[in-house]
Amino acid sequence: MTWVCAIIAALLLVLAVHPFLIYPLTLRLFPRRPLAPLSRDGTYRPTLAICMSAYNEARSIRRRMERLVEAAEVYGNATIHVYADGPQDGTIEILREFADRIDLIVSYERKGKTFGMNQLVARSTSDLLMFTDANVLHDPQVIAPLVAPFADPDVGCVSARLIYSNADDSPAAATGAAYWRAEESIKAIESGTVGLIGVDGAMFALRRDLHRAPPPHLIDDLYLSLMVLAQNKRVVNAPDALVYERSATAADEELVRKRRIACQAINVHRTLWPQLRRLPWPALYGYISHRMLKWMTPFLLAGAMLFALPVAIALLGAEAVVLLAGGVVLALAAGHALHIGPAQRIVTAILSLAGVAMGVIDSVAGGKTYAVWAPAESVRD
Repeated sequence: MTWVCAIIAALLLVLAVHPFLIYPLTLRLFPRRPLAPLSRDGTYRPTLAICMSAYNEARSIRRRMERLVEAAEVYGNATIHVYADGPQDGTIEILREFADRIDLIVSYERKGKTFGMNQLVARSTSDLLMFTDANVLHDPQVIAPLVAPFADPDVGCVSARLIYSNADDSPAAATGAAYWRAEESIKAIESGTVGLIGVDGAMFALRRDLHRAPPPHLIDDLYLSLMVLAQNKRVVNAPDALVYERSATAADEELVRKRRIACQAINVHRTLWPQLRRLPWPALYGYISHRMLKWMTPFLLAGAMLFALPVAIALLGAEAVVLLAGGVVLALAAGHALHIGPAQRIVTAILSLAGVAMGVIDSVAGGKTYAVWAPAESVRD
């Protein structure tokens, strides 16, 4: 039985690390899929509708709108559409300062980001749709490199490259930034082989004729990009289209954020699985590896620890295992309380995994949607 438990624990651990270590290595075995020649001189500029939803963003929305207007003017063939989702902090009044440059929809009750984005898409007529968040910043030249890959007719969706700008603010921010750097590294390989398996909502664009309005209770970025895959079009990244965002600076904020994101992701996966299971096998492999297994990581790790427990007891004895486990817990708790960086980063990672597990349970057992939410306050600073 000890050997059986050891083998099961090892298999569960392999599955847990597969999305982060094994999957990117196996992607190098797939043939590269270069894009068709792009319009590198910047003349490829189809019409573009920029869509953004805003909640309580009064602290940063003026600067955000100034950057967005500047980017649209540099691109030259873009309209800006903004949905105000029931803000109560003066966001609406600030947005109205840009009334001569934007198409503004104001809702005095919260209906959710996806509901608002669907309204904005319906009011626009452009060839391409660009979606972006209200808490990101970027250079004025960001749109042209984001649009360039659409010169390849097989490309249906393009994602910008997100960088967390406040890694030095706290151990929690450093942990979040390190995780996202690893994600972007995987996406860079993924983009040129099996294609991106979903995008981040910070900034991405897709062809209007591939847009399928998501149900209001589902998160739009993952739904829209997976629907592009389901229509047999490529999803790629634009490494030169850089956007910057703040990561949560407190571990408890990161737990709440991971819980919401995991729940929203699982809701999308459950809804789209009938279409996604018919993907070509390379994309299906990427989907299972990078999306489905990733959200199972906390359960796989917990299972590996559970099956490793009798092995450790057989090797060390029950008393030694209890003392060792208790010592680790006390050391982490003390290190976190004393603001020791390595301990704080480990605790943040554990809380993030706990948040993912809670989000999966919220979706499967609780039926939650998180159609509306309040972003972490530290992200808005």
